[in-house]
Amino acid sequence: MTKQRDLSNHRCWNDALVWLFFVMFAIATSVPAYCEDAKEPSPRFRIESPSVRLIGVPVHQLRIVALTPDGKIDEQFNETAHVEGVRLIEHGEQFSLPKFEDGVLEIQTDRAIERFVSVTSPDITIAESADEAPMQFPIHSLSGWQSLAPPLIAIILAIWWQEVIGALFMATLAGMMLLSAQPFSGFVKTIDPLILSTFSNTGNGQVILFTMFLGAMIGVMSGSGGTQALVDRLKDHVQTRQRGQLMTWVMGLVIFFDDYGNTLLVGSTMRSITDRLRISREKLAFLVDSTAAPVAGLALVSTWVGVEVGYIRTTYEGLGLPTGEIYQTFLATIPYRFYPILLLIFVLQIAWTGRDFGPMLKAERKSRLKPLDAQQASGPKRTSKTPALARHAIIPLITLCVSLGVFLSIDFEHSSRALLLASSAAVFSAVLSVVLSRSHQLSEAMGFAVKGMQQMLPAVVVLVLAWCIGTVCDTEHLNTAGYLVESLGSQLSPHWLPAITFLLAALISFATGTSYGTMGLLIPLFVAIQFQLLQTTSLGVEEIANHPLMLATIGAVLGGAIFGDHCSPISDTTILSSAATGCDHLSHVRTQLPYSLMVAGISLGLGYVALAFGVSPYLSIPVAVLAQWLVLRITGRDPEQIDAAKS
Repeated sequence: MTKQRDLSNHRCWNDALVWLFFVMFAIATSVPAYCEDAKEPSPRFRIESPSVRLIGVPVHQLRIVALTPDGKIDEQFNETAHVEGVRLIEHGEQFSLPKFEDGVLEIQTDRAIERFVSVTSPDITIAESADEAPMQFPIHSLSGWQSLAPPLIAIILAIWWQEVIGALFMATLAGMMLLSAQPFSGFVKTIDPLILSTFSNTGNGQVILFTMFLGAMIGVMSGSGGTQALVDRLKDHVQTRQRGQLMTWVMGLVIFFDDYGNTLLVGSTMRSITDRLRISREKLAFLVDSTAAPVAGLALVSTWVGVEVGYIRTTYEGLGLPTGEIYQTFLATIPYRFYPILLLIFVLQIAWTGRDFGPMLKAERKSRLKPLDAQQASGPKRTSKTPALARHAIIPLITLCVSLGVFLSIDFEHSSRALLLASSAAVFSAVLSVVLSRSHQLSEAMGFAVKGMQQMLPAVVVLVLAWCIGTVCDTEHLNTAGYLVESLGSQLSPHWLPAITFLLAALISFATGTSYGTMGLLIPLFVAIQFQLLQTTSLGVEEIANHPLMLATIGAVLGGAIFGDHCSPISDTTILSSAATGCDHLSHVRTQLPYSLMVAGISLGLGYVALAFGVSPYLSIPVAVLAQWLVLRITGRDPEQIDAAKS
C-alpha cells in the first residue's frame, strides 16, 4: 500500500513538472521573437538598456552609446541625436532627449523629481540627424502582468508542492525564459550566469560562509554535549508548574542562535520535567515552538541573521540604496517586528499567570488526569559516555558575541564581513575547546562541524534561489515592483504598505511553512515598492534607506514570515516541536493556532495599522502587551483553580 502511494506521489510530481514546463514554454514563446545577440544594423549606436521593457511602465534607465567604426565609445560625439520610440516626461510635460555627453546618453526615471522615461514602441530608431536614414533597434517587450509570473509561480508551486526549493527554482527558470524569450536559452542562463553570478558576489559569499560556519559551531556544541550540559544547568530547582513553564521560556531565550537547535534541545530536555509537573505535551510544544523561530529571528547573532541581512543587502544594492551599514539597518527593523516580539511576551504572560483558553485549556485539564508514573517514564535518557561540559557551548558563544562586537567596531561599513569573521572565530574556539579538554579527538570535532554545516545546506539553497528571483524581478530586468506601482500607485500608500506586507507575509508563510522562502519572495518586492513610493516624497536615498516606513516594511516581512514558520502544520519547526516534545502533531497545531492568530491580530491592529496613523512602535508595543494581558485575563483560566473549585 505504501509503495503504491509513493508511486502515485511520484507520478503526480512528474505530471506537475511536465505541465509546468509547457506552461512556462507557452509564456516564454507568447512574446514576440527576439534575439538579444542579433547584430545591429549599424555600428554607429548601441542601446545598452533597457534590454527588456514592460508595456506602459517607465523604464529604470535608458542608456544609448555612440560608437566609432571599430566599435569603441565615440567620446567626441556630444550632439543631440534624433531618437524615436522614447518619451521623456518631467512634471507632466514632454521634453526632448538631452545631448550625448562623451558619447553616452543616459537618463533615468526618478519619481522624486517626477521624471519618467518610457519606451513607446517595440522598436527604437536612432539617427544622427533628422535628414539621415534612421537605424532600427528592436526592444524585447513584455506585458506588465508577465512580470508577476516568477513570484506568482513560486507562491503557487510552494503551496501546491509544500516544498519551497523546487518552487523557487521553477520561478527563477520561468523568469529567465521570459527575459530571453527562448526556453532553452532561459534554462542555460538560469545556471550561468544567474546562479553562478550569485555565488561570485563577494557579499553573497560572505553571507553563505557565515551561515555555514555558524552551522559548524552549532554542530560542535551539540556533538560534544556542550549544549546539553548548558541546558542541564538551567533546569535545577524547577518544582512548580509556573517555574516549569518559565524555565522552558528562559531556555528558549538562551538557545537563541538556531531555531532547530532550540526546538530539539529545549523540547527533549524539558519533556521529563514538564511531565512530572503535569504540564501537557501540547503546552510544552507551544512553549518550545513559540520561542524557537521568534528568538532566532530577533537575535543579534543567529543562523537567521545572515539570511535576513543578505536579503536586505541584495535588495538595497539593486535599488541603489547605501549598504555600508546594512547590519545597523537590520537592527533598526527590530521595533517594527511586532509579531515575534509580542509572541515572546505572550509566552511569558501564559507561563507567569498559568492561564489558558480554548483548546489549550482543555489539553491542560486533561493532562492533570494522566497517571504521573507514565509521564515520568517518558523522559529522554542520556546514552553517550562522553562527559558533557558546558564550557564547550559557553566558550564559542562568548567568542561569537565578543568577536562580532570587535569586528563591527573596527569595520562598520562591512557588517557581512564582520559576521563571517566572528563565526569563523567561534568555530575555531569550539573545536579548540573540545580538543584541548580531550573530550573528543580532532577528527571527531571536525566531523561534528561538517555535520553542522550539512544541516545549513537547505537554508543556503533557499537563500541563493531567492537572491536569483530578486535579480530576475529587479528594475534592470522584469521590473515587477515598477509594474505594481504603476498599476496600483493610486491605491497604495507608503503608510499602509507595512500592514499589507504583514498580511501577505503571514498568509504565504502559513501556506508554505517556510520563513526563508517568504522573506526571499517578499523583501525584494515590497522594499522596491516602498522605495518607489517614498521617492514621490522627494526624499534622498540616505533618508529612504532608514526611513521608518521602509524599516517597518522590512520588519513586516520578517515578522509575518515567522507567523507561518512557527504555526503552519507543514513547517519544519512545527513538526520538530511536535516530535521533540512527544506531542501529537495535529493536537499541537490545533491548540497553538488560536494563540498565534490572537497575537497576529493584535500585531496587525495595534502595530501596523496604528503605525499607518503615525503611532510610534515604542508606544504601540506596550499597548499591545496590555491588550494581550486583558485577553488572557478575561478569557483565560487556571486549570488548577478549576479542578480545585470542582473538588
